[in-house]
Amino acid sequence: MKVRKVSLGLSFLLAAVVLLIPIPGAGQGEGFYTVSQGETRVQIMPLENPGGAAEFYNLTNMQAATGYEEPNTAILFLYQDTASGQMSLFVIVGGAAGTAGSTSMTLSGVPAGADFIVQDDGTDFRDTWALTPPTGSVAWTWDESRGDGMVLGPLGLEFELTMFPQFTSGITQVKFLSGSIGTDEILLNLIDPIIVAGTPNVPPEVAFFISPMEPHINETVTFDATSSFDSDGSIVTYEWDFDGDGLFDQATTDPVVSYTFASSGFKTVTLRATDNEGAVARTSLTLDIDDLAVSVSRTISTVQALPGSTFLVVIRIEPDVDLAGVGVQEVLPVGWEIKPLENAGAAFKRSTVQWVFVDQIRAGTTKVISYELTVPESDKLIATTLPVCFTLSGTFQAMTPFMEIPIEGDAKVEVTDALNIKTAIAHLVPRIGFDTEDTIDLRLSQKIEPKQLARALEMWQYGEVVPWTQGATIDLRMMKELSAYAYTCTPVDLPLPLVPQANVMAVRTINTPVPCNNVLLNYYGPGGDKAGSTFTVKVEIWADQDLYGVGLEEDLPTGWKVIPIDNGGFYYKPSAVEWVFPSKVPAGTVKTIIYQVEVPQTEAIEMAASDPCFATSTDLYGLVDAALPCMETVVTGDSGVDVSDCVSVIVAISRWDVVNDRLDITLSDKISFQQVQRAIAFWLEDEVVPRTCDQTVDYHTLKEIIAYWLTNTNICDPLPSVPDGPCDPEASTCDG
Repeated sequence: MKVRKVSLGLSFLLAAVVLLIPIPGAGQGEGFYTVSQGETRVQIMPLENPGGAAEFYNLTNMQAATGYEEPNTAILFLYQDTASGQMSLFVIVGGAAGTAGSTSMTLSGVPAGADFIVQDDGTDFRDTWALTPPTGSVAWTWDESRGDGMVLGPLGLEFELTMFPQFTSGITQVKFLSGSIGTDEILLNLIDPIIVAGTPNVPPEVAFFISPMEPHINETVTFDATSSFDSDGSIVTYEWDFDGDGLFDQATTDPVVSYTFASSGFKTVTLRATDNEGAVARTSLTLDIDDLAVSVSRTISTVQALPGSTFLVVIRIEPDVDLAGVGVQEVLPVGWEIKPLENAGAAFKRSTVQWVFVDQIRAGTTKVISYELTVPESDKLIATTLPVCFTLSGTFQAMTPFMEIPIEGDAKVEVTDALNIKTAIAHLVPRIGFDTEDTIDLRLSQKIEPKQLARALEMWQYGEVVPWTQGATIDLRMMKELSAYAYTCTPVDLPLPLVPQANVMAVRTINTPVPCNNVLLNYYGPGGDKAGSTFTVKVEIWADQDLYGVGLEEDLPTGWKVIPIDNGGFYYKPSAVEWVFPSKVPAGTVKTIIYQVEVPQTEAIEMAASDPCFATSTDLYGLVDAALPCMETVVTGDSGVDVSDCVSVIVAISRWDVVNDRLDITLSDKISFQQVQRAIAFWLEDEVVPRTCDQTVDYHTLKEIIAYWLTNTNICDPLPSVPDGPCDPEASTCDG
């Protein structure tokens, strides 16, 4: 036995069957029957038998014996006596092997003349029966392994009977049987009203087929429902839902319609047919809409143009099927001049901007149409102010198979009086030597070529104006972006590819002539050089994934001079202390930039009375960023130097030339025995140590100098710690 489960929450009608077959029978039983619950409606067929309803109920031992009884189940079905044609409703609750239970049911819409043909346990004082058409009620109570029920009829030719059940106990499921011998079971719920309806009008039988059988997007599809018919009348309306949203998009009296799908994929198309007496039937078909049978795309060589400039347009036709009777039509802005370059064998009509192919275009081939467009001069341009956007549009037509589709791809051009920098560089014709000028050719592609990138780097380094941009120059951010576009071969009218964020590290190391990142002003070495005010900086950059368009920007105090030593493949811009790497930095590769800094010589810094060793601390700040992925990170590591006219006593002793008895900053960071002896002399005589801001060697400092010598410790490092002794006040209670 087939089972059909009817869900209660559905908002559509399950009467949507492909073919609604009229029920065989005679007289009163002929017609169309449904059972409904909530918003669900299902076509049903009566159970047929050449005998009366009471006979079929077969009340035996005060319970039904139809053969359809089930324990703890409510069984409902329509029954047709094929001899008399009378229709009646059976309700059977409970059954053998079931538990005890009780059920009540209120009726409405009871046809006039109908009565209880069978009252199961009608003599049971626990049961109640009432019927006054169009209303009635019944209640049953039964014992374990027993059941109850009724037969209501005759129902007549047309009826709509509603039952409001209350299954108090003993019932766990409800089934409505359908079919000449009860072959289908429709599962209903135990809560909502159940409506059983019949009408002598048989709904239409509906079906349709499509052409072509394998449709493509933007291809005209024919839907033919001429095979649909109504056995007892005529179909008056055909309604079509093409997008599967439940709303019917087109209604017509003609069974044949056409539709074009704008996207590919699976589409559910539903036909709903209504006959002359209002009966409705429907059918659905799922179509797999393929991608275009022909790809027709337009490429415009630029997104921007100046008045009077010329650019290139290319149309590519790539069919998957043989095409005949092919035409292309472009709609151009008024006044724009077209110059055809390649017509791909088609005849061209200039006045209407149309191409017609005389020969068949074979599947798998490519046809290319190209032409130049010249924008009118400013005084002839149909625009009040610039910039203004103009649109190119066009259609592709074929007669066999018939199709008419829009040309996809590029469509808009902004006419302006100044190109943006990316567009200008992508269309740049670099100068040859210094006696020629850079030019712009908008017919070039929108990808930045190596020679264009190289010229852009020169423009960035030296602050040159980019042609056709109304005086714009390339800054570091734009230079990095141009590098990323060039290296990834991305057209400048498109965004850069999406890539995950990277973990970028940038570390700065500073090496100064005086220990501990100190710069000594107004000091001249033995050869007269400014050795004390010059230091070197190393910046190392690496990441865990590939980087494109990497730049370093260092921010130094005003007047400090940067001299590149090793740019590590980066290009350097002296005026801004910026570096850019114009290609890819592979993941895990360390890029190193080394440069030298000269601090300007100034007069002696005025010392604060409270701090005889005062020095100014000057920070360096840097950013490393990339155009792809778009991100930035602050340079870490060493970040500043101390600038002063003098050094500390310990630094001076470590740098003391005992032979010439003077300061020499090129000496070691470690103190020698001879330098200790000179420090003792400074201490004994209370002599001022030169270049220390009038400081002397005091008792504590001398002990520290001796400790650095004895432990051979670099003076920029802390002295080594000594283990706690037995008289450490924190470890013992010795009196000392």
